[in-house]
Amino acid sequence: MYLLYFLAGFILLYYGADFLVRGSSSVAVSFGVKKIVVGLTIVALGTSMPEFVVSFFAAVEKVDGVSVGNIVGSNLANILLVLGLASIIRPIGVKRRVFLLELPVLLLITGMFVVFCLDGVLNGLEGAIMLVAFIAYMTFIIANRKVRESSDIEFVPMEKGHLIKNTFLTVLGLAGLIVGGQLTVRAAIGLARTFGISEVVIGLTVVAIGTSLPELFTSVVAVIKKEDDISIGNIIGSNLFNTAFVLGVVPMIHPLNIDHGVIRFENWLMLFVTVLFSIFLFIGRSLSRIEGIILLMIYGFFISNIVFNFI
Repeated sequence: MYLLYFLAGFILLYYGADFLVRGSSSVAVSFGVKKIVVGLTIVALGTSMPEFVVSFFAAVEKVDGVSVGNIVGSNLANILLVLGLASIIRPIGVKRRVFLLELPVLLLITGMFVVFCLDGVLNGLEGAIMLVAFIAYMTFIIANRKVRESSDIEFVPMEKGHLIKNTFLTVLGLAGLIVGGQLTVRAAIGLARTFGISEVVIGLTVVAIGTSLPELFTSVVAVIKKEDDISIGNIIGSNLFNTAFVLGVVPMIHPLNIDHGVIRFENWLMLFVTVLFSIFLFIGRSLSRIEGIILLMIYGFFISNIVFNFI
């Protein structure tokens, strides 16, 4: 029964995020909002909305293990699994601006999160600091970044009519996210209690992979279509949203208790992987097939460690 809840929850999360992005983007464009603003806010937030909804409801249910594990696990899956698979399909090139802005901000936010978690609690003030840093970053890129037409075409429907239809699509997507998030959290709690599995483990694995499906589909399709900017930017943007926005907002509602195992291993692994990913991009100005295989091997080690508890 809980597995059916999981499946239904993931389906609702995936299509809810898709409907919300398409509907709200079209509504915004209909009212004359610039495409770059829509792309950098609504679209970016939409792909990370499953993680936000799941972590929010997990925090409301006081299941902090799922709330935090979902984000840490999703960030690891985004880099190791998603980009690992995408770069094996075809090496992914990266532009110079990524080294000057996106990667430094991602490293800073990830480092802040790891340090804030050392005392075992992520409180409202620490969440607010990360959220302010994220808002400053978003304000800067919206004010200074040129419009990238390929990104707009890929993600943002440019129709200006059908306002009622798009508004309905937005509401339907939001409803799907809310119901899907509740189903996923309840299924995670049920499975953890039924099989005696830690809530953190459920959050780090099944929930994290499920909520990373939009990023997986987006990055793989972008690589196939030779849209490298979209593939890399999707993951960097998603991890920034996950850490700075989701774990910025949620602790302001309810302080999150961080599992000792996550502090000792998964958080540091996430920081290490982010640094390694940055080094790979910096050295070759791309993510090669060999580097993709290395990332996948690390993900395999991460999953194996959860199952067999090496560390």
